[in-house]
Amino acid sequence: MGILSKIKNAFNQDRAPGKAASVLEVDVHSHVLPGIDDGAKALDDSLDMIERMSKFGVRKIITTPHIMYEFYRNTPEIIHQKLEFVQEAIKERGMDVELEAAAEYYLDDAFIFMIKNKEPLLTFGDKCILIETNYIQNHPELLQVIFDLRIQGYKPVFAHPERYAYLTKQRDKETLAAYQRVFDSGALFQLNIMSFAGYYGPQIKHTAELLLKVGMVHMVGSDAHKVEHVRLINAMKQTKIFERITSVELMNNSL
Repeated sequence: MGILSKIKNAFNQDRAPGKAASVLEVDVHSHVLPGIDDGAKALDDSLDMIERMSKFGVRKIITTPHIMYEFYRNTPEIIHQKLEFVQEAIKERGMDVELEAAAEYYLDDAFIFMIKNKEPLLTFGDKCILIETNYIQNHPELLQVIFDLRIQGYKPVFAHPERYAYLTKQRDKETLAAYQRVFDSGALFQLNIMSFAGYYGPQIKHTAELLLKVGMVHMVGSDAHKVEHVRLINAMKQTKIFERITSVELMNNSL
């Protein structure tokens, strides 16, 4: 039985979190605000996700709705309004968890326009900004965007780098060389916890482990879109895999 199957089998077991669970108190990538992207659909979904996360060591959630011109035309105003709505519901339920919001910016023409025009962007921590690209095809302006954001005082965070097929080569040495170029540009790498369980497939799992091994990771996140993702991650927190992930120095808890 593979590790993903073992973790899935733990879904319905109400076991206490493992000792490593409390190590990671801040989640920096999720989609728990309801009805504004492909994450939580309704408030009850949001609260279920948040409550389950908090029971397994998470004390602060920095949720990051998609901003993607073709699909999710969210704005800071839309996101902040929805954030306040969920924060009030958390307060009413008496949950002991802090919720903040930034965004996951898709590298498209609209985002490049915002950068060039120095429009206000949603950040977390010390001006960290979460960005993503197409999974299959390299964006020719990726390194330039990272440079431009840094010039403006931002700290670009490359979301789930292990999932980009255009960076993965046949040999590990070539793969690391491709990632090194992005890493050396000054981008911070945020890996998804579920990648280590093989949730997105064996190749992505291998790449995540490779990046972890060579120290190309600054933070990890749930990238939770639904309660099933949270349950999977909570089950992972009872495994040796999670202990290995959190054995390296991560930025999460400083946020």
